Amino acid sequence: MKNAFVGWAAIALAVCLAAQEAEAFELPKVGMPEMLGGGSDAPQAPGATADCPVVVVDDGAQMIRSPAGADAANVHHQVSIKSTARECVVNGPNLTINVGVEGDAMLGPTGSPGSYGGTIRVALRRTTDNSTLASKNYRVSATIPPNAARADFRLLAEPISAPASGKAHEEYEIVVGFADGAASEPGDKPVRKKKKGRR
Repeated sequence: MKNAFVGWAAIALAVCLAAQEAEAFELPKVGMPEMLGGGSDAPQAPGATADCPVVVVDDGAQMIRSPAGADAANVHHQVSIKSTARECVVNGPNLTINVGVEGDAMLGPTGSPGSYGGTIRVALRRTTDNSTLASKNYRVSATIPPNAARADFRLLAEPISAPASGKAHEEYEIVVGFADGAASEPGDKPVRKKKKGRR
């Protein structure tokens, strides 16, 4: 049991570090993000703009753990956001924003293979008054097979439309995070704190 605890503690520390890296993840401002269909050196799509809002992952909303509040030795599983991507395209008076999210599900010491997930909220918020211009929840899940400890998930959200602006990166921000707990543990809910992110 002691070895299992030490092993899980090491994994949990690695996941926390990975989560911090995910918050600082930045995509090229020109060209199609790889997870949205292109590479970092791909030519810029017609109408694409470098003036794209930053993606913000709220503290406490980048990960859900089951059971909620469990110590490292008693965690069944956790689902985490690892990286985000966005691309903006100007179409007449409108700005279309494509958002992608990648993450994984990982088993804890008491976990077993299966499908685990949660609900991710993708929203567009105006920075001047924190008003929400668009918001939608998406169910994500990852299936961990036998003899494995983790599996990945990927979400491509529906395009978000907003009035085009010469300073979209200052006027808007894209908010991403888990909206509730994992399906197998309905009581798991992240605590939302101050926002944290970077361009």
